[in-house]
Amino acid sequence: MSTELLENSAPTVAEFPEPADLLNQLKARRKKSGANLADMEVVLEILGTDGSES
Repeated sequence: MSTELLENSAPTVAEFPEPADLLNQLKARRKKSGANLADMEVVLEILGTDGSES
């Protein structure tokens, strides 16, 4: 990768859903999942966000 390309690139920030939305998506795909809202908050914390950002 060239130095010029690195200088012109900006870091990106991933957009994560709200914890409740993430839980709803999980429940829609895996109906028997035992995950709860607290679990989703921990997942988002591990990924680097608390889910409260808009």
